[in-house]
Amino acid sequence: MSRINSAYDTTFSLQTQVWPQPDYVPSLFSTHLYPPGTTIQPRELIAFRPDWMTGILLLCLVLIAWTHVFYHHRIRQLFQVPLSKRFMNQLIRDGNLLNERVSLSFGFVYLLTGSLLLYEINDRFGEHTWLGLQGFSLYLLFMAGLTGYWMIKIGLVSFLGKVFKTRDISYQFLLNLFVFCFISGTAFLLCLIFILYMKTNLPLHVGIVAAAALFLFRVVRGFFIGAGLRKFSYLFLFVYLCSLEILPLVALAKLLINFMHS
Repeated sequence: MSRINSAYDTTFSLQTQVWPQPDYVPSLFSTHLYPPGTTIQPRELIAFRPDWMTGILLLCLVLIAWTHVFYHHRIRQLFQVPLSKRFMNQLIRDGNLLNERVSLSFGFVYLLTGSLLLYEINDRFGEHTWLGLQGFSLYLLFMAGLTGYWMIKIGLVSFLGKVFKTRDISYQFLLNLFVFCFISGTAFLLCLIFILYMKTNLPLHVGIVAAAALFLFRVVRGFFIGAGLRKFSYLFLFVYLCSLEILPLVALAKLLINFMHS
């Protein structure tokens, strides 16, 4: 009882009847950042890729796997060529690579992947329809253009080798072109796997940078191959490389730009 009597009775204390002011805190939700009057246009989300793209990638993987099984030693030599001229000499001593099946297989992979990379660049950055073609037909057009470009280039190098009587150096130059094309085709295939099935353009940018780096490396290697000719000056070699490597690309880019604007 002593505890009950000694307890403080709160009913005798005066209490205010005014409720405390509410304390507002920032909300977790915010309004949109679009200015008033802005209309939001729906954009189609492409959640899949056409089956023919997947088929091209599978075909390239099958060709590389088949070549790796039957020509493993030759492939190792091929990927060692950019490292030193000694590996190129070894590749030449072991036979004519241009007449072997490994070159046919990797050359086909380069045409398939290079054309598909051009198709993706046009689809994501340009969105142009060439000659009214779309889809697989447009891809075949890119492939035909890439094939024609290399046929003209190979024929021009062979012709100049006969005119200037530099067949050995021209053969090494052509071999250097083919080797870097084969390596580029493998690099493009690796990039395209991510380009086609990722919702970002980062793999595409990586593929473009890789193509530019391989092109520059190929031009430098071609200059050092031509430097073995003592009867021509370095200025002549530089003009020769510009005429074969840079000038055709500039002319082709100019034609494509004029075609797009027209």
